[in-house]
Amino acid sequence: MRKLCVTMVQVLVLAAWLPAGATDDSLERLLRAQAFNREFEGFDSYYVMIEADQPQADGSHEVLAVASGKFSDNTKRMKVLFLIVDDQIIGGQVLEGTGLPPCLAPEHRPSSSL
Repeated sequence: MRKLCVTMVQVLVLAAWLPAGATDDSLERLLRAQAFNREFEGFDSYYVMIEADQPQADGSHEVLAVASGKFSDNTKRMKVLFLIVDDQIIGGQVLEGTGLPPCLAPEHRPSSSL
C-alpha cells in the first residue's frame, strides 16, 4: 500500500513538470490577451480552460477553449474554437454561449439625452 502511495505521488509530481502544462498556460495567456479580456471586460472574475489543442499540417493550431465569468449574481460561459497561427488568433467560432451579453467599455456605450 505504501509503495502505491509513493508511486502515485511521483506520478503527480512528474505530471506537474510536463511541458504540456506550460503550453496550456501560454495558450491561456494568449487567449486572454487577444480574445477573452474584451469579452469579459467588467466582470468580477473569469477563468479559461483549454479543452483541446490540435496541431494542423500547415503549422496552425485549432484550439477549443471554455471561458466562464461572474458578473454580479450572473455568469457567462463561452465555448470557442480558435484558429491560431504563430501566436496570433486568426479566427474563432463561438460554439456555445450562455448568460449575459458582453460588457462594453464606457466609451462604447451609447449616450442618451435626458
